[in-house]
Amino acid sequence: MKIRLFGFYLFLIVFACLPIWSVEFYINQDGSPHLYNAYIILQLLADNPAFSQIYTLNYVPIPNLTGHWLLTILLIVFSPFTVTKIFATLCFAAFVAAIGWLRRQTVGREGMTTAFLLGAAMAFNWMWFLGFYNFIIGVVGFTFTLGLYWRWRENLNIYRSLVLSLLIIFVYLSHLISFGMLIGSLIVLGGFVSPTFFKKTITWTLISFTPVLPFIIGYKLASEAGGGLSPVWRYLENPFSISNWILQLQAADPFQLMSRKAFPFAALDSNLYALFSPLLWLTAAFLCLSLATWFFVQKREFLSRRFLPFALLTFFSILFWVFAPDDFGKSHGSFLRERVLLCGLICFIPLFRTVKFSWFQFLAQVALVFIIIFQTAVLWEYSINADKIGREYLSGKEAVKDSDSFASIVLIENGCRYKANPLTNLNVLYGIGKNTRIWDNYELGFYLFPVIARNPSDRRFIFDFRESNAFDLCNPLEKTDEKLAHINSLLDSDHDKINVMLVWGGDQRVEAILRKWFEDKPFFQNERVRLFRRK
Repeated sequence: MKIRLFGFYLFLIVFACLPIWSVEFYINQDGSPHLYNAYIILQLLADNPAFSQIYTLNYVPIPNLTGHWLLTILLIVFSPFTVTKIFATLCFAAFVAAIGWLRRQTVGREGMTTAFLLGAAMAFNWMWFLGFYNFIIGVVGFTFTLGLYWRWRENLNIYRSLVLSLLIIFVYLSHLISFGMLIGSLIVLGGFVSPTFFKKTITWTLISFTPVLPFIIGYKLASEAGGGLSPVWRYLENPFSISNWILQLQAADPFQLMSRKAFPFAALDSNLYALFSPLLWLTAAFLCLSLATWFFVQKREFLSRRFLPFALLTFFSILFWVFAPDDFGKSHGSFLRERVLLCGLICFIPLFRTVKFSWFQFLAQVALVFIIIFQTAVLWEYSINADKIGREYLSGKEAVKDSDSFASIVLIENGCRYKANPLTNLNVLYGIGKNTRIWDNYELGFYLFPVIARNPSDRRFIFDFRESNAFDLCNPLEKTDEKLAHINSLLDSDHDKINVMLVWGGDQRVEAILRKWFEDKPFFQNERVRLFRRK
């Protein structure tokens, strides 16, 4: 049984991640700056003056560290693109394994095949697709800790409390949302233990929270640099509009890797392709598993201490996804609802029962298999496309000198097909292996990452420049004129910071702005990529 399950798990991982290894340049959107900042960490540790004079490690214990430091270790051994492939694969594999662990600890061996299918289907979320490594690592830690806490909840002691403390700190250092979900979930689970163990469980649980408190205080002080917290509903302009509520839900779909109007390897778009939306099929799978459980479980179990806490966590996470704001200001991080929903759906894993065969269970498995096949096809098409873009975009890397300070403006012609767009952060890969200063490295514009710019004015320039240097030409909501005016204003005051500008694509309005400070003719050109030197 164990060998078959492990073989099934390995098959899922190999099948799902094979597209990543099928190309030379696998590029995910945010994985590129994470990789480059891991390279900066290596240079700072080596005391390279080209980096130590302008960057510094962020010594505040921020909840966005673990992925960067793991990437740093891998970069010592492997090439940058191999590191990306390894890390994306490991994150996917760890996510699925953590789902299996949670099921095993809370229910037992029953339903493990379905749990692995659910894990693989949910591992294909766009946060993994974009390369939000820290968050995915945090979710893995969240899931693992839930399973361990459930196993220990009525037998906690000082040693187990210490282990929980270390896991809580690990999740905190990975990502704030997964940390918040973990703390809330542990409180709920602890509150549902039997009265005999209630006092002991709550006491040791609260003790296990204590070591992370200094980290939270440090983060609170650092977060003041990002400004005040103000809830923002970015898609709910009119709460009395049905269309706005539909947009509110569509915009926070955590499993949309490709446009709902597109289909893998199909050139023509169609609204009918929305029928293949993974969230739709995942919802069907959850409903089928819920019905299978309803018909084969005694109704009193639904109110039991084993069932109710996970049901409440799932239910309130879905409510949060529907009604909560998208963020509290971009400088504090984004995509709040998607992250909470993903953690909440993981809490469904202990709920379903598959003791007896039912057609509902079978239909759920069919839906999950479809999701995995569909998302793998999307990943395969994306990988091929990213490989082509990467080869062309990076063809000018050797033309950029160590002494150059570099930035980019990207005009994206078909940026609506995939949730991830490698072009928006691909510029930072010009800096790996060089001492070149990359100005549009978005992470340096925040206080949330392990490397920061020494000069606060540089940090502000990076944040502002990154808000306006990418133009999605297929997006009807794109504020092109506003971005052009912003770029013009920034370069008017700070063009001397940049002596090489990369331009991807062409637009007369952009080039008219650049001609004020950069040479008319590029010193390097290859199809859509051009490099201009400052006058």
